[in-house]
Amino acid sequence: MKIGFIGTGKIGSSIILGLLQADIAGADIYVFDGGHKSAQKIAAEKGLHLINNYAEFNDCTAVIVAVGGPVINTILSNLGQVYHGIMLSTGGGDLVKVNQEAASDTSFAKVVPNTPVQIGEGITVVSFVTNEDQAVIKTVQEILGKLGDVYVVPENLLGIYGTVAGCAPAYVDLMIEALSDAAVQNGVKRAESYPIIEKMILGTAKLALTTKKLPEELKDEVTTPGGTTIKGVVKLEETSFRNALIQAINASAN
Repeated sequence: MKIGFIGTGKIGSSIILGLLQADIAGADIYVFDGGHKSAQKIAAEKGLHLINNYAEFNDCTAVIVAVGGPVINTILSNLGQVYHGIMLSTGGGDLVKVNQEAASDTSFAKVVPNTPVQIGEGITVVSFVTNEDQAVIKTVQEILGKLGDVYVVPENLLGIYGTVAGCAPAYVDLMIEALSDAAVQNGVKRAESYPIIEKMILGTAKLALTTKKLPEELKDEVTTPGGTTIKGVVKLEETSFRNALIQAINASAN
């Protein structure tokens, strides 16, 4: 399977790294040059197929357009006229309009991946037009499934799903940094604090996924009457920890 890319910034590069880890050969990843140093750099480092014409993407099952801003509409329009396959955009685009204007044998879907896709532990949310061919949906799920979990959602929910999955990792990183600051303040070396905190978060998430218990159930298993944990929980409530997370998601979603 050959997969094309227009845009090799943080998201595009993360997806490329994830595909390479999933045993997609570098020669089977086509990257549009366009004079962009980032494309030239990753192509040289990873042995990717560098191209300069959108028509050369016709060897690819899908082309991932990892570009944002106003230019996305021009790229999708130009690509849709010469490419025959599946176009996936991480940067927007009108789902119905692009499908209508593209070649008859070309499909367009919108995707929102998060950065853990680069290690095969990502979450990618995808939206299709309502009458999309099941074969196309299956192929897209197969490609994105190499990067982690895939969720197909209606377009009107793509934004909030993408915000929770795509923006929240930054909130978790900020929390890790803050927990490390507290550990350092209390005498733990910085380099020792990070692995402990990161593995704690990983283990906590795996416990929730494995047991299927509700968060409040798992919290109660840690909080004993009059114990140290409940004192910390009360302080988090006093400082509006939960409300801060809710407001952060709402801010990112709007």
